[in-house]
Amino acid sequence: MTAGLVVYRTPVAELLPLFDLLQSEGHFSAVGIFDNGNDAMLRDEVMRRGWHYLQAGQNVGFGAGHNRIFAAIGEAGHYHLIVNPDVSWHTSPVPVLLALLQQHDKLAAVMPDVFASNGQRQYLAKRMPSPQVLFGRRFGVFARGSQRVMAAYELREFSFACPAVVPIISGCCMLCRGTALQQVDGFDEGYFLYLEDYDLCRRWRIKGWRVAIDPAARIVHGHARSSYRWGKPLYWHICSAFRYFSRWGWWQDATRSAGVEPLPGKD
Repeated sequence: MTAGLVVYRTPVAELLPLFDLLQSEGHFSAVGIFDNGNDAMLRDEVMRRGWHYLQAGQNVGFGAGHNRIFAAIGEAGHYHLIVNPDVSWHTSPVPVLLALLQQHDKLAAVMPDVFASNGQRQYLAKRMPSPQVLFGRRFGVFARGSQRVMAAYELREFSFACPAVVPIISGCCMLCRGTALQQVDGFDEGYFLYLEDYDLCRRWRIKGWRVAIDPAARIVHGHARSSYRWGKPLYWHICSAFRYFSRWGWWQDATRSAGVEPLPGKD
């Protein structure tokens, strides 16, 4: 099993707790860190741990960074953890996620239940979005019934009592099957930041794979929601939304109604 993080100008001191968690796991044959900020201190820390340090001399984006990590250290027949720098845990989610993937051959990836540092659940497993949901959520221009629409988008009806297949899982923490990543050539690098995980889940789906959430695994996630700030993050989010809907449909999208499903059986 391998693991990868894409980092952009996160102070090394803030990364050390997650680095220590990963190093203490014992599950990983290799860990790759892709540095989009060309930080010499980060390079030194990664190499001190015996991990793989990668960079391209420029910021290539989230998905492109993860693709380069998987190309360098991933193994198609094994498993690969994608995790964000702002993630932590009290009990490792990896054994639970791995067990679910091993039990269900048609799962491409599985995510844990996600909580903020204050203990509130972050509803990051979602239905496939509509333009009204994404743009309305960002700019606060919802019509009547918006609470019901958002609850459906965020799968608020899900009980979190047991694992289940969901339409979209979050790239903040997902354990992926190497063969599934390889089959779709990883993330679409046309997304610089935001929605690349949504697109990946959809491309897996049309290949016959499914993605799932296992609430028995839990993590804490910073979830800064940087796309809600003006400037480049907002620009990247809008660009990604246009790419996503241009590919999957602005007004007509037959799979947008998909919700929580039972886990697939073993082959």
